[in-house]
Amino acid sequence: MASLKDVANLANVSISTVSKVLNGKGRVSEAKRKEILKIARQLGYTPNYHARTMARRAKILTIGLIVPDIINPFFARLTRGVQKACGEDTLVILMDSFRNLDREEKLIRNARFFGINGIIIGNSRVNDDLVEEISNYIPVVVFDKYYEQENVVSIVLDNNYGAYMATKHLIENGCKNIVHLGGTHELYVSLERARGYESAMKEAGLKPLVQPVGYNESAGYQGMKRLIETGEKLDGVFCMNDLVAIGAMRAIKEKGLRIPQDVAIIGFDNDEELCEVVNPPLSSIHQPVEEMGEVAAKLLFELIKGNSKVKRYVFAPRLVVRQSSLRGES
Repeated sequence: MASLKDVANLANVSISTVSKVLNGKGRVSEAKRKEILKIARQLGYTPNYHARTMARRAKILTIGLIVPDIINPFFARLTRGVQKACGEDTLVILMDSFRNLDREEKLIRNARFFGINGIIIGNSRVNDDLVEEISNYIPVVVFDKYYEQENVVSIVLDNNYGAYMATKHLIENGCKNIVHLGGTHELYVSLERARGYESAMKEAGLKPLVQPVGYNESAGYQGMKRLIETGEKLDGVFCMNDLVAIGAMRAIKEKGLRIPQDVAIIGFDNDEELCEVVNPPLSSIHQPVEEMGEVAAKLLFELIKGNSKVKRYVFAPRLVVRQSSLRGES
């Protein structure tokens, strides 16, 4: 089997020059680069990536990131934030559970066998006992849920207050019959948003109506369509996320109702690419998703090094008002 030295001898260059060319690094003339690559092909030289990896293993961090739905813009932006915090010597293994709880738990439980140094769990429905179990083997960062385990850090948005703000905004814009199209209640974040909505409704002396529908556009469309067809008199909708809100907007329009004149609507997450392109533009509760991903990765690194003094990192939500919720200005 040909070696780097064989290629270097025929090309009349140093071994380091051959290595740089084969790795796409360093400054080598185009002519010499082509010559080295040609010689390597002729000799049948194959880099020993396994040996190289073993040599560098002590320098490389491998972290796992598990999300329930990579197609959802929230988790795509979260993934991007994690990647931004990782340097060239950090490998991120992305795992999508497809919102299948059994699959998710198996991926988390088996994570310690993947050779990873730590794991980020990008949602709050994970079983508490499982988090405790896996944290005995590797450091864990979990989103939207509090833990007291020594090897676990929580990244949290104040979802309760965000939902309260959204609902109060609809009330201040004249809405009295407001429904919350929520997520399914196995998610802690869904429960917190439902609680925030209920707090604002009760504070205003209004009757809460929580309808768990799900997390995607289809769920929002079907949930809103069912409500309208039952004859429910609604003038406001607070949605679990922006995707649900966009689906609900479609159902409202199909029934000949106007947004926001007849029904005001607000989402959650503030995905600007979605919120700005729909008609009318969608009001939403902003959470700094990419920054949350970056902080999650940085705190995981600290856990891995044994330097972490942070148990939870809390982000504040922010109301972003657009036309979909402004009944008084329509």
